[in-house]
Amino acid sequence: MSTANNTSYWLLYILAILTIICAGLLIISLRQNKFRLLNGILANFSVIFGGITLIVTVELLNIYWLSTVFYIILIIILVPMAIIYSLLGVLLLWNAFTVWRRESHTLGNMLTLVIGLLIVVVLPIMQLIDNRFFSHQTVGLYVTLINPVIFYLGFWFLAFITSFIITRLYRPKYNKDYVIVLGAGLLNGKDVSPLLASRIQVALDFAQKQFDKTKRYPWLVFSGGQGGDEILAEGEAMATYAKAHGAKLDRILIENQSKTTYENMLFSKGILTKQNIDLTKGLFATSDYHTFRAAGYARLVGLNIDGLGAKTSRFFIPNAFIREYIALLANHKVFHAICLTLILLVSIISFVVGNGIFL
Repeated sequence: MSTANNTSYWLLYILAILTIICAGLLIISLRQNKFRLLNGILANFSVIFGGITLIVTVELLNIYWLSTVFYIILIIILVPMAIIYSLLGVLLLWNAFTVWRRESHTLGNMLTLVIGLLIVVVLPIMQLIDNRFFSHQTVGLYVTLINPVIFYLGFWFLAFITSFIITRLYRPKYNKDYVIVLGAGLLNGKDVSPLLASRIQVALDFAQKQFDKTKRYPWLVFSGGQGGDEILAEGEAMATYAKAHGAKLDRILIENQSKTTYENMLFSKGILTKQNIDLTKGLFATSDYHTFRAAGYARLVGLNIDGLGAKTSRFFIPNAFIREYIALLANHKVFHAICLTLILLVSIISFVVGNGIFL
């Protein structure tokens, strides 16, 4: 056996071991907590190492038909991804136009517009300016600093997306004692919005299915305080809506003081504790894009529960995901600030040494 073949087999063994390790750690992590970014990181590394392992295996086997089939499948997967990536800016602007027509013109609803303009307009202009008005060394420093930051933000965004996909595969067991329904803004200060109605409905559907299977109807905790532009508390409006849509009247609890998701969880926990309800046997219901971050707040207050996600309108999904991603970064801003600072320091040192500056 040639030295090259020996090297290839050793590479295959190492890749296979790395794949098994990442997959094993993912299984352990999921059993501990289904809602955390570590799951997405481990899943992404499992896919990367597993994919490279397959490529090396196919090359080592050197079977023509197997190689042909494998690379055709690989092309079918990668080509659409490449097209979407190349058209990302245009797709974001198209989505921004749709959101602008169908939603309110708030900053939170304009994220795809901002990022789309950044990709399609700002970055090309900056590149043009760099090439015409700045020295090669200045442009090199700019690239050295910007690329690692983009890679870092992309790494965490992919981890977030993968983590979210994993949570959507979760199907809760019908053995719950309660469901906390998280509030959202009311229309006209008093009416349940379609988004909020979807959260209530997913909780009602689960409660009814559990009752049909086990004859146990869980407590429904409707959580939400009164905003400055609202006539009544969200929790009260939600309870009224739920009663009109089939909720059992004697299994409703109202939490009407919370202003944030953290308070939703904390104040609901207090009500459940007063009712002597088992805190370990519960769920929360919210919009699907919000389940991941909401689960973090639940665990922060001591509720080790998972979430039910109500479907979001397709046109609003990009904005919702970007907003949740930014909120996740903000929740751990000290950690990310330290990491980015270290990355920039290493990049600057690398640039200085590589270009012989100060030597």
